[in-house]
Amino acid sequence: MRLIDRLITPPPDKYILLPNRFSLSFTLPKRRKTKNVFTFYADTTFYRILSFNHDYKTLIEPVEKTYVEEVPLEDKLMEISDYVNRIKEKIPLKNLSFGTYIPSQQGLLRLYTFPGNLKKKEVLQALSLYIQQEIAETYREKNVIYSYAFLDRKGDEPYRVLVAIVEKEPIDMLLSWAESLGIHLDIISYEPTCLINLGFLKNLPQPFSILYTDLNKILLLSFQKDRILYEVFPYLFSTESTFEDTLNMLIWDIRNYIVLNDLTNLFLAGIVVEYEHITQYFLERLPIFGIISINKFPDRYSLLYTLGERLLNV
Repeated sequence: MRLIDRLITPPPDKYILLPNRFSLSFTLPKRRKTKNVFTFYADTTFYRILSFNHDYKTLIEPVEKTYVEEVPLEDKLMEISDYVNRIKEKIPLKNLSFGTYIPSQQGLLRLYTFPGNLKKKEVLQALSLYIQQEIAETYREKNVIYSYAFLDRKGDEPYRVLVAIVEKEPIDMLLSWAESLGIHLDIISYEPTCLINLGFLKNLPQPFSILYTDLNKILLLSFQKDRILYEVFPYLFSTESTFEDTLNMLIWDIRNYIVLNDLTNLFLAGIVVEYEHITQYFLERLPIFGIISINKFPDRYSLLYTLGERLLNV
């Protein structure tokens, strides 16, 4: 299945189906293929950078910086600018493609299904109503950007439409930052979308569920034929042996979520895969079917690697 990492903002007339060459991502129009990528991610208390070429050789060493407390996005972007300028000394910025994604807490992802015998215009009209209702219920006090993509179907199969709604403020901040550096953000995606794409890249059997672990949260996502489920479980990752004790209650909550939602084909991914003793802890306590490892880079960079693959193959 093709990746769905490329979102574009909706056209002025929301009843016009997006061109088939686009898939799900917040970005500007498609450019030529690239051989060098610069991907980054900024969360509340850390940021990461992964930059590599088509041979998977890093342009700079992978970067991860953590903070003891929350730091404004503007400050983190200022530091990321230093790495952009460092790479600029080796490679012209015009020869780089840039990508990032928005944390799961700053948006939502939905999968809507519609009868296959409807006309596309009818589907788009119904879709617009669903989206506006979702925005009214969830984002009454915030400005948002949204986009949608039709998944592949055969014959009269139901239409399946992925919809991402993301807060507008971080998008505007990222675009202003990119403009100040004279660079083009080819992809601004959304964390759950990147996680689905990781499953696609690893050719996971569908339906699949992924337990993605990071420094400050666990994102549990299930991609199914007629629905997408995901839940964020906050925690603070540590390599200390006592960390396992703090996971007990969290593991219980995760197990309950898995059972209540009847999730199957569960895979473990993310930062804990780098540590054998913590991986083993998860394997012993949850119905995990397999482990996702990207091999080419440390597993904490899995989603940035996924973005890089998308940029290399647009």
